[in-house]
Amino acid sequence: METTAGKHFHRKQWLSVQQAISHLSALAEEPLTSAHLADLAEEQLLDLYWYRPGQKLTFQDRIGTQELVEPLRLCTDNRSNWRAIAGILRHNPALPAYEQDTPLLEDAKGNRLRIIFEHNQRPEPFSSRWYPSLAELVLKRSDLEQLEPRLFSSQETDSSLEHQLLLDIIWHLEQLALDGERHSVSWLVDQLANRSPSLDRSACEQVLHAAKRQHTQPRPH
Repeated sequence: METTAGKHFHRKQWLSVQQAISHLSALAEEPLTSAHLADLAEEQLLDLYWYRPGQKLTFQDRIGTQELVEPLRLCTDNRSNWRAIAGILRHNPALPAYEQDTPLLEDAKGNRLRIIFEHNQRPEPFSSRWYPSLAELVLKRSDLEQLEPRLFSSQETDSSLEHQLLLDIIWHLEQLALDGERHSVSWLVDQLANRSPSLDRSACEQVLHAAKRQHTQPRPH
């Protein structure tokens, strides 16, 4: 039975880091960590967004301030800043060298912004408050969905190649062992079963038939 929470999860526009990890782990059928997201971010394959509701922002190229009311994309222009942001996914909080050394943000209109604080709320120069925390990093669900085919198609291709290679090797080993003589699949199964009494004859016969079909299929040039 599908839960309301499950439906809500799939409708969400934004994903927390933990939700993204859970989603990718389910697709990969193996446990992943935020370090995997960090690898993608460092290769600039994955956009990261900063969401700290109420944070004050100032425009880089014009006068004016605004409040952070929705996640804004973190820019990759500064490589050291971007490595620090990816490091947050590896549970390494970023500590800027000075107050202006903060990540550059970009809104939907292409405006560049940086965070600012009221004087009485200003953190220490080396405070991690000048950078996002792990809980404040979010991902856009549509970005992750677009990336999924690239992440998992190579695994499927490798599996397919391994399957074909295995069948090809089986066939050639049979030919080598029999010196090119023609024998039926059932005869080959008998020979193998005599060597290994615990062998699953039915499964073995299916594999040999598959190897024979693979060998007789026309190969692409």
